[in-house]
Order: sequence, then structure tokens, then C-alpha cells
Amino acid sequence: MLFLGIDQHARQLTISLRDQQGDVLLARQVSTRPAKILQFFDQLTQRCAELNEAFIAVVEVC
Repeated sequence: MLFLGIDQHARQLTISLRDQQGDVLLARQVSTRPAKILQFFDQLTQRCAELNEAFIAVVEVC
């Protein structure tokens, strides 16, 4: 199981994908434009499928 932390701001999402040991697998910022968010989640879903992993998302709204 992977853990996706999302810190939501007005113009960007700060994202951190971690494994069960807490090691960061992916850290990046994504625009809050809907098309960019959908593109990110499409890529993430594909990557998790390749790794045969699922993820849980936790969102913090500031």
C-alpha cells in the first residue's frame, strides 16, 4: 500500500507519494487546473498498476 499526501493551496497541490516505510517515491507540485490534476492521477494510477500497488490519499486543505 502506498500513501499519497496532498497539501492543497489555491494554485497548486504539493504531493508526496510514500511507501509503507515512509520513503518518498514521488514528490512534486501539480497545478490546480482540473486538466492537470486529471493528468497527474492518470499517470499515478498507471504507475501504481505497473507496480501492482494501491494507494490511499490524504488531503490537507489550507
